[in-house]
Amino acid sequence: MEAKLATVHDLADKCFDFVIIGGGTSGLCIANRLSEDAHVSVAVLESGRAHLDDPIIYHPTGWLQQAMNPEYDWAFPQSPQSTCDTSRFFWNRGKGLGGSSSMNLLLWTRPQREDMDAIEKLGNPGWNWENFYKYSKKSESFFVPERVSVGDYRDLYKSDTFGHEGPVKLSFTQTSSGIERPVQQSLKLLGVETIDDSMSGETVGTFKVASDLDPATGKRCSAATAYLLPVIDRPNLKVLTEAHVTKLVTETSKGEVVTTAVEFEHGGTLHKVLVGKEVILCAGTIQSPQILELSGIGDRNILEPLNIEVQKHLPSVGRNLQDHIVSTGLVLAMRDEVDLITSESMTDEKLTSRLRETEPDADPTSLCLSGCTFLPLQAFSDRAESTIAQLKAKVAREDEHYAPGLREQYELLSELLANPRYPAMELFVFPFDAVPPVELDGDVRSSITYSSQKPFPVLMPSILHPLSRGTIHICSSDPKRAPNIDPRYFEEEADMDVLLDAFKFTRKMSQMAPFQVIAGAELAPGPKAQTDEEIRAHIEKNLHTTWHSCGTCSMLPEDKGGVVDSKLKVYGTSNIRIVDLSILPLIVSVHTQTVAYGIAEMAADIIKEQNSANA
Repeated sequence: MEAKLATVHDLADKCFDFVIIGGGTSGLCIANRLSEDAHVSVAVLESGRAHLDDPIIYHPTGWLQQAMNPEYDWAFPQSPQSTCDTSRFFWNRGKGLGGSSSMNLLLWTRPQREDMDAIEKLGNPGWNWENFYKYSKKSESFFVPERVSVGDYRDLYKSDTFGHEGPVKLSFTQTSSGIERPVQQSLKLLGVETIDDSMSGETVGTFKVASDLDPATGKRCSAATAYLLPVIDRPNLKVLTEAHVTKLVTETSKGEVVTTAVEFEHGGTLHKVLVGKEVILCAGTIQSPQILELSGIGDRNILEPLNIEVQKHLPSVGRNLQDHIVSTGLVLAMRDEVDLITSESMTDEKLTSRLRETEPDADPTSLCLSGCTFLPLQAFSDRAESTIAQLKAKVAREDEHYAPGLREQYELLSELLANPRYPAMELFVFPFDAVPPVELDGDVRSSITYSSQKPFPVLMPSILHPLSRGTIHICSSDPKRAPNIDPRYFEEEADMDVLLDAFKFTRKMSQMAPFQVIAGAELAPGPKAQTDEEIRAHIEKNLHTTWHSCGTCSMLPEDKGGVVDSKLKVYGTSNIRIVDLSILPLIVSVHTQTVAYGIAEMAADIIKEQNSANA
């Protein structure tokens, strides 16, 4: 397959109508859709390797081998945080064709309706739920299960809320860990219902989620599998891997920055590919702002000290960074008489043989994270009303200190969080022996250290709408040097308060009778952590990213902190667009894979329409 990819000579000093930077989730979707028109030429520059025949990519649990492996993972370091200990983890991102769609956890969740409507309310006409829903379904090919799911942990869905003719193959995994159903039963005792349709814009409740697994093969369906391989022979599409973009080559015309070429390194040599119409940045929340700044587009106070000539002073580049904050909340031992499937127990032949006897169609090696639970603030926090009231008071009191546009975001968030059908927390049930190191009995140990005798579940509460805003900026003019990632976790104290309440709810759920059937002792943080101060200390030592970051090239009016307009064009430029999660001005409530595809599908039609009008 790799022979079908371009060589450097196919691109160097050649002109293409559209040059796409990043062969990941959004980039390959855009490349597919734009190259549908045989009259336009499309080039894709991907910094990683192809991995098109790599079994580690295709295997449902292959991400366990990819994480922290520089062949597959960018593993960006994070700056030290004064409010918590994040020294032991990195921001993992897929490196190679397919990007993070080749190494994520395969969860396929559509955003809450209000998430997308909020984008339009912040000044982006057309970016609403109804339009997004249409384009999101365009990416999907959902396979209706051939058999009723075994046991009480069921494949619940409504077929018409999925797409059925798109490139990305979706199905329900037939292997569960055995942990998910006791969680659902325990949550029901706490008033949380199991929902039968999570894809139509209402996500509050608990449910089994679909995965981007091809049911015919049991393999991961990434952006490379779905969008690239079927069209890789198009003569007007050239995809070059191991091509690291160093900067955009620009000039100024009629007061606007115009990209004439993209400079990239391949095989240790610098090359340029010429831009006929547009360059489309699809490099993600971390690298899209990095490439803009390396090209002189950003805050002059960042660029000038690095001797980068300012082409466009756009101070919002790299700001408004948001991420779902998750804590390795509870680690529990398992009762000896309970058989559970986790990534570690897959090597137990006795256990896997017994599984195949009871569930002939199941394959232990196809284990996926499939249990999702999303809850509103009112469902897990006794102080929901006071939290919202404090947020409103803070907005009124500190307005003059906010960055441009942040007041509008906070005002909208306070309205959304007051809605008892709007999710503010996710509860992860993590059936993998691969969680980051955890503080256990005063000692930092990896999961392997204390789980080698028995599989165990990890219950991880996550807050979905943090108030804290971080930044991503270059710290060098060297394009190979990672940018400085500063999420500023807990800069707003309300974020810790919400995560504290989420932890308490998670512990309460773990003590319900249905879950106690499988769970034994609480290993972390352990019964000694009871006061708010003790729980906060545990959270601060065991905080992690959920890899859902967004916002660093926000789609907002320029005077409200925007980097791109509602047509995704970078302000002050004539032919630079951004199509990835960095454009989201507010983080969505769910896992972001579907959002990346949906944004790209919408963007493709926007680009086609505008270029047709300019023809």
